[in-house]
Amino acid sequence: MLLRKRLAFGVAYGLILTIATLAGIEIVASFHAPPWPARALRVVEPTTAPTALREPFSRQPWLAEPQNAWGMRDRERTVTKPTGMVRAVFVGDSFVESRFTPQSLPAAVERGMAAAGRPIEAIDLGISATGPRSYYYRIRDVALALSPDVLLLFVYAGNDFVVPHQGYSTWPRLVDESPGGSILGWVMPRTNWLLVNRLKLAEFFRGRPSGPPAEEALIDEAVRAPDGEQLGRLVDHVRKHRAPHLSEAQIAEILSRGGGRYWRAAGPGGEEHEYLLGWMLDILMKWETSNFDVARDRQDAARHVDDGEVEATLSWIEATDRLASAHHVPLVVFLAPVGSVDPEYAAFWKPWPRAYSWAWLSDERQSRLAAALGRTKIRFVDLRQDLEGIAGTYRKLDGHWSRKGQAIVAERVERELRLQPTR
Repeated sequence: MLLRKRLAFGVAYGLILTIATLAGIEIVASFHAPPWPARALRVVEPTTAPTALREPFSRQPWLAEPQNAWGMRDRERTVTKPTGMVRAVFVGDSFVESRFTPQSLPAAVERGMAAAGRPIEAIDLGISATGPRSYYYRIRDVALALSPDVLLLFVYAGNDFVVPHQGYSTWPRLVDESPGGSILGWVMPRTNWLLVNRLKLAEFFRGRPSGPPAEEALIDEAVRAPDGEQLGRLVDHVRKHRAPHLSEAQIAEILSRGGGRYWRAAGPGGEEHEYLLGWMLDILMKWETSNFDVARDRQDAARHVDDGEVEATLSWIEATDRLASAHHVPLVVFLAPVGSVDPEYAAFWKPWPRAYSWAWLSDERQSRLAAALGRTKIRFVDLRQDLEGIAGTYRKLDGHWSRKGQAIVAERVERELRLQPTR
């Protein structure tokens, strides 16, 4: 009997001690993690003051715009919807956030709707380097708490497709950049955010190999060097910091194609400045020097695309639609194509067929996803129909919408919003 009492006391004491320890850790984490909803959205702290930008980014003053308190590229918003206002929440990646244009896509739509006499509140929940899984939890744990009248989900064909067998699942991860998708995030959301932030566990941190400090300025200096020096300086940088396994001759040959148009695109001139960044050089060198099989043309892309990617991606979209339906909120899915729809973009990339083959793969995936969505009752818009064949709609190096491309998309979104009933 005494042994049982001691055992019961030990278990109870251990449980109390564990709970107290975890509570203490969560309290300590609260001094470092941002408040909700910022910690449920971004894995880095919001930057609410203008940023002093190094070259070359200082040439685009809007790149120094502060984020709002939620960490979004948006004006300050309230969780409670303003009385009498129609609220549309935009969810997606960098195509929604739109860092390379003077205003975000939601801001452009909000302005257009106001000009047309149909004012709305267009909330920007676009976050770079995120995908369908993150979109689901962002909608479930943040967007729906904002009492939206409509949800607009943007899926980018270039990098939003989910790996096969990683489709929608109710099983949470232990730790995750989306707190609602992790066990720790449910119990200790601040600690979850701190672990993801400090240990760099999010896709935002993993996606691009790091280079030397202030690399963008070093590359910009090379591009802006006197004629005859630019190529040599770029080759030296790539070999030293990005592709030491390649010879100078290999690097120079790749960068010289098309009259050096790849790096010359980042030179002075034009109101829409292009940026040549280290991760872009990584991708170019990897694709153009590797010997893995690539699609030879758009028709050949079909044999490279795995239907499992489409199925897994569709499963998250369908789960998002079920979630929105359960809350009686309309969901509209926009399929954003890669730059191959822009003839200028396609012509620009002709000297690098291996790297450009990714566009064919992405377009094939989008076609299959559009076909799959067509067999559901989910409302979707394939933006290829609006952008196909129009020159100058995509930026050449980073592949995002130009101002012209964003304006076309914004107008298409506005037309869709005018069709939506208000609640």
